[in-house]
Amino acid sequence: MTHDGLVRTSEIAVTVVVLVLAVLLLGSLRRVSRGRRWLVVLACLLLYAAIVVPGAAALWFAAFPLLVGVYPDGAMTPRWLWLPVGALAVAAVGDLATGGAWSESPWWALVVNGQLLLLLAQVHRYRRRSSTEERAAVRWVILGTLLTTASFAATQAAYGSIGDGSTGSVVAAQLAVLPLLVAVAVGVLAPRALDVDEFLRATVVSLGTVAALTVVMLALPAPTWVRLVVVAAIAAPLALGMLHVGDWLLYRGRPDPDRAVTRMLAALNTPSGQHDTPSTVLQAFTGSLFLDRGRISGSWFEPVGLGPEAPSASESEQFAVDYRGEVLAVLELPPRRGESTLTRRDRRVVDRLLAQAAPALDAARTVVALRESRARTVAAREEERRRIRRELHDDLGPTLSGIALSAAALATRIGDPDASQLHRELRMAVDQSRELAYGLRPPVLDDHGLVSALHDRIGGPDVRIDAPEDLDLPASVDLAALRIIQEAVTNARKHGAAPIDIRLRLRDGHLKLRVSDAGPGLPADVRAGIGMLSITERTDEVGGTARYDRAAHGCHLLVDLPVEAS
Repeated sequence: MTHDGLVRTSEIAVTVVVLVLAVLLLGSLRRVSRGRRWLVVLACLLLYAAIVVPGAAALWFAAFPLLVGVYPDGAMTPRWLWLPVGALAVAAVGDLATGGAWSESPWWALVVNGQLLLLLAQVHRYRRRSSTEERAAVRWVILGTLLTTASFAATQAAYGSIGDGSTGSVVAAQLAVLPLLVAVAVGVLAPRALDVDEFLRATVVSLGTVAALTVVMLALPAPTWVRLVVVAAIAAPLALGMLHVGDWLLYRGRPDPDRAVTRMLAALNTPSGQHDTPSTVLQAFTGSLFLDRGRISGSWFEPVGLGPEAPSASESEQFAVDYRGEVLAVLELPPRRGESTLTRRDRRVVDRLLAQAAPALDAARTVVALRESRARTVAAREEERRRIRRELHDDLGPTLSGIALSAAALATRIGDPDASQLHRELRMAVDQSRELAYGLRPPVLDDHGLVSALHDRIGGPDVRIDAPEDLDLPASVDLAALRIIQEAVTNARKHGAAPIDIRLRLRDGHLKLRVSDAGPGLPADVRAGIGMLSITERTDEVGGTARYDRAAHGCHLLVDLPVEAS
């Protein structure tokens, strides 16, 4: 094909693409009613005309400012931009009317620079006022601009000129504008139909890598083969570095789905993650999406919120954590500040995290159910022990004692050795019943309460007890508290220093107790011994928690025992 034929074919191709885009843009006005969207369509059509219509290049100075001012929703933001946009439009019409004479004047440079200044208004709009969808539309334009600029640069590098000289230069220059034209239309028609961030990231990484390798190839003062070896050696590390640059530019360091899942699983494998799985899951979501707020709720745990204030239902999206057809929890995630919704990439991250969070939450729910079942079993056991001890002490013991006294009186009256043997056996039965009653539960605990039991079992000049006298606790809780405090005081007397302070409070359905001493505190590498393990086991039996406050001076044991569950 001849030079003219190739050029003509490329012109027809560009014209056909522009006509198709124009029809789609005009059709969108009928399909979707969006207020002043016609201004965006008008600006796009003027831009297309300036590029493809012969002699209409001056329309660029009217189309470009209008497009910058109203893209992508048709609202001029801020409104005072109508003044410079109108002035530039008048300049474009005047240049067309004078046959291009105005553009030859020295003051025309002000018109060109004025268009560049309008881009600052679009930057302000993007950062401060644009919604997530509007930002996606602008990123489509940025993608098209990068591809068109790269196409022009490749044309210059290949042919030594752009649109002049050889057939390839002319054809390539005409086709180079297509990415920008298509991107502008996509940003108006369907900005979120495809993930523009992934395309933009790939473009930034590819263009940055090629540009850097080209600079190295041209600037390195060495033979050609040496430059080729250097370029081959640095290509992979450079591409990897550009990947990080692209991630930072597009996502500001937010992890991809795979890294987000890896971080969440690592957090769930820690002791705190296993102890408080819902909170760990929520932190994984908010941390991966760079959110400053969030909330997770479920029927089997108390709702957990993150941030200064919990997000309201109107400003957050809800995501159900579904496992085997059952909703385990509901996540409420608001968009990042300055955005209206989560992006497509955010949703991919959420989907991957949900798939891994569901089995973790199911396992945590199973553990919670087992703990509650164990606490109920222990509570029932201790209540039954309390009942049996009282019956032994109040019913069986006095009855056996009465029978023993009767046997003693009978033996004295008749002097029968068998009666004396019966009396001795009855006394042994009385003693055994008393030992059995005392073995079931400490008598002082049931007769006088936890505080009196503490004074009786661990009281001394080195112990200070701060507790209300009217503590009415379930049998399992008061026994667990007594045993825990006994063990903690024993440890404090062995390894700590006086005074030993014991504080008990009943608050929000929990018995909160603290045992502290004035000793050196726990070593950083301490290994749990029998005493610490005993405290943990007795705490777990009733579904409570125990921890040591390492930040405070001395050794401070903090225990939280649920009263309602017991």
